[in-house]
Amino acid sequence: MQPRKIDDTLLLEMLREGKMQAEAAAHFNVSPAAVCKRLKRLSSPSPESILEKHGLTERQGAFAIERAKGKTATQAAMASYEAGSIESAKAIGSQLMKQAEITSAIEELMNVHGLTKDYRIGRLKTLVDHKDPIVVHKGLDMSWKLDGSYAPEKHTHIGVSFTQINLALSNGAPHGEED
Repeated sequence: MQPRKIDDTLLLEMLREGKMQAEAAAHFNVSPAAVCKRLKRLSSPSPESILEKHGLTERQGAFAIERAKGKTATQAAMASYEAGSIESAKAIGSQLMKQAEITSAIEELMNVHGLTKDYRIGRLKTLVDHKDPIVVHKGLDMSWKLDGSYAPEKHTHIGVSFTQINLALSNGAPHGEED
C-alpha cells in the first residue's frame, strides 16, 4: 500500500492558517478535488461515534455495520451474534430491525458513505427507466416492495395430530388372515 500523499495534520494546519484548498493541493502535489475529498472524509463521523451516539451495544453496532454493508438481517445477525441456527439468526435480525435506534444508525452509516435515500431513489429510477424490460421489471418490483404496494405475506400454520389406530379383527387375527 502506498503512503498517503496528503498529511492530514499538515492539511488541517494549513487551512487553519487561512490557506486555500488549491494552495494545499499544490503543496501536496495532488488535485484540488483530492484535497476536497480528503477533507470530507476527515469531517465525516466515524462508525464508532455514530453507534455510540445511538446508544448501541457492541453487538448491535456490529449488526448495524453489517446491514449497512448490504448484508441481510439474517446474515448480519449470524456475523454479529452467536446464533446457533439460521432460524435463530432470522429471529434476532427481525427483532433488531424493529428497533428505531438500530435503523437510524444504519441509515446514518449509509449516509456517511454517500448512500442517501435520494441517491438510492435516483439509482432505482435508472433501473425503472432502463431499455431492457427485465431490468425495468426488477426496478419496479424493488420500488413496490419499498413503498409497501405489495400486500403483506400471509402464513398459515396448521396443526395436525395423528392417532394410531389398531385395526384388528374380532378373532384376533391380523387383517387379511381370516380363518
